[in-house]
Amino acid sequence: MKKFLMSTLWASALLFSACGGDDSRQVPGNEDPGVETPVPGGEDPTPGGEDPGPTPGGEDPGPTPGGEDPGPTPGGEDPGTPSTQSFELRLKGESLMDFTSLKVPVSDVTITAEGKPVNVQVVSNLLEIADPIHAPLAARFTVPPGVDKVQVTVFFNAMGDFARHAAQPSQLDARVAPITFEAKVSDLRTRGRAVLHLDVSRSIVDTSVSGSNGLVETSTLLLPSGAVKF
Repeated sequence: MKKFLMSTLWASALLFSACGGDDSRQVPGNEDPGVETPVPGGEDPTPGGEDPGPTPGGEDPGPTPGGEDPGPTPGGEDPGTPSTQSFELRLKGESLMDFTSLKVPVSDVTITAEGKPVNVQVVSNLLEIADPIHAPLAARFTVPPGVDKVQVTVFFNAMGDFARHAAQPSQLDARVAPITFEAKVSDLRTRGRAVLHLDVSRSIVDTSVSGSNGLVETSTLLLPSGAVKF
């Protein structure tokens, strides 16, 4: 929370006054002692004797430049006013084994806060997660002020593909149930994101079924397993 320090400047005015008195000594000579001999130069001490005009610059000063009532300071809104917070959702593959490519479809992302949906922008519908370093961005979302936690649901209801040992890609069936997890806003603030780590060694499953013609058909399913990190 920002604090603003307000300083008050006090201006002090000091009044100077001049006092004069008559010389009570008698002037030597035959003059009437009751008549005071003018002192040379005893005229009105002000040169020219006129009532002096205002001291140069002594007029009532106009407003100090910039002294108008200042407008609002940029960004000077009440610092205690809460605002929305923006976060990211990313995916990353772990325990990649011999996978050289693994493209996971993200058909949708929904996020709710206290049962109400929040604004979500899905950035990509197909994420390459066979990178041991990079975690690609799936979506961005904003959380309203005053919310402590959100519920995130990631849908994979589409087809992806994968490759082992840099071979030709094969289809990946990700038409499975979505993943749902809860995230505290305080955890999201740690790095500004939530990263869904998929354990590839447990999430990719080969299945075999007998077809109508008696032949065995194989397929590879995505059964997401992993953890959420912040």
